[in-house]
Amino acid sequence: RVAAFAIGCVLSLAVAYPNLDYLGNESFALRFFNSVPGRPDDFGRSLHTIETLTGALPESGEKPSGRRNNLLEVAKRLNLTKLVEAVTKVGLHHVLNHEGPFTLFAPTNEAFDNVPGYCSDVPLLDIVKYHVALGAHKKMEFKNNVQLNTLLVGRRVRVNIYPNTKEITASGRSVSSPDNRASNGILHVLSGVMCALYKGNAAFELQRCPSFGILNSFINMTDLYNALNADGPFTVFAPTDSAFAKLSPDLVNDLKNNLTALKEVLLYHVVPDVWYAAGLSPGQLKTLQGQKLTVDVNTGAITINDANVVLPDATVGNGVVHAIDTVLLPKLADGAGAPFKPSVLLV
Repeated sequence: RVAAFAIGCVLSLAVAYPNLDYLGNESFALRFFNSVPGRPDDFGRSLHTIETLTGALPESGEKPSGRRNNLLEVAKRLNLTKLVEAVTKVGLHHVLNHEGPFTLFAPTNEAFDNVPGYCSDVPLLDIVKYHVALGAHKKMEFKNNVQLNTLLVGRRVRVNIYPNTKEITASGRSVSSPDNRASNGILHVLSGVMCALYKGNAAFELQRCPSFGILNSFINMTDLYNALNADGPFTVFAPTDSAFAKLSPDLVNDLKNNLTALKEVLLYHVVPDVWYAAGLSPGQLKTLQGQKLTVDVNTGAITINDANVVLPDATVGNGVVHAIDTVLLPKLADGAGAPFKPSVLLV
């Protein structure tokens, strides 16, 4: 099983939470790298990684096949040189030159330059395979939450359509230029690189990330594991351990002693449907608990109630997880806005 999501949690949260003692622990990371398919002896340190890309196209030494406007030719015409370089380095140029049909989700050069840190630890071969979906899928054929099988066996790209923000996303990355036709498929230009090479659903993947130890223990205490591992789709706003540390010890004890209230609090962090960052706009989202969350988006920064999203867009099998730095607490039964007390929580 691939652990890109768990690795991303560790590496990205290291910036926001430098005091956590497990962050940067190489032995921890290697345990997850052991499960990365393709080059097991490299423990995730494939010869080719995103950071090795220069944008210079290597000479293939091969004669042109005579078939024009294949996916790689279209990518070259659009100046997606780092993508073409990546495809060539991992040896998939022979496939994209003439086989198919495929849908190529093609990140821009700028997207490759601005990848999240954890992308550098994912073998480039896996990343490239994940960007090639089987079959030719035009923009007009996309439906919200459709999942497309890719060359990376067992991993699917989730497509979402957000009318409010006029965005179409592929595993959370915005489609900036759709429907570039090729002789062997369709190319959609992406504003970002998709590095979430996951397989499990929300509860399963959260259990693999130690940043969410307290959340995971509460999920198990309230028997919500199976619910969060169901088909969904869901959006989970997941408080880190540091978020729970902000709560008073008395409040945490109250929650532990009132599992009904604790379950309500956890369900207040889960929203039906898949809401990537690109699809979020100022407004409200109704939770599985029944009450609504207030969303604010300001120059790329996203807040949910009074919580900051510190790690957005962690794709999981049944939706997406956003790490947040503050626990979200439902309104009280009397609506008075007093400090949270489980005894007066709406249940």
